[in-house]
Amino acid sequence: MYTLFISTFRELIEIALLKNQELISKKEQVSNRNHSIYTVPLIEEILKENNLTTKDLNEIIVIDGPGSFTGVRLGITVAKMLAYTLNIKIKTISSIEALAAGKNINKMIINIKDPKGKYFGAFEDGKLISELAYLSNSDYEKFINENYKDFTEVNDDALNIEAICKYTQDIEEQNAHTIKARYIKGIEALNGR
Repeated sequence: MYTLFISTFRELIEIALLKNQELISKKEQVSNRNHSIYTVPLIEEILKENNLTTKDLNEIIVIDGPGSFTGVRLGITVAKMLAYTLNIKIKTISSIEALAAGKNINKMIINIKDPKGKYFGAFEDGKLISELAYLSNSDYEKFINENYKDFTEVNDDALNIEAICKYTQDIEEQNAHTIKARYIKGIEALNGR
């Protein structure tokens, strides 16, 4: 089974190809806010180098944010288009869960920062134990100190693509038409900010 992995939530675009949950090829490109220039050519390149076409794909995993507004939209659009036209499975994972996958820390906090605050999740034994939330910088520090004092804040931003693929095995596939991006501003609104 071939899985295409798409990550465009930050400046570093990561496209990977897995066979039976094992990484066989990976492409990276710093986008300089030009995700639209690089994403599809990277997918074409990775397939061509492995003597495959899109028709050989069985599943797509895409990071649905939060992150770069344009990057997230582009990655999701490409993933949805491929999943729909090929009639294959598509699964989404948040950037927070993707960053946590494969980290061997019992209790950890993963966050993504913007100038005003942080979007974060708490993990125990590799499982998300909190709702993903957004708080201002000052509220975040207070909240973490009051609720997750014994958790480690992890700043390692490397993605373990095989671990992400295994993590998503427990996530239900989605209808390509219903997939939406997670934006920090949307989370902020839900939290009454």
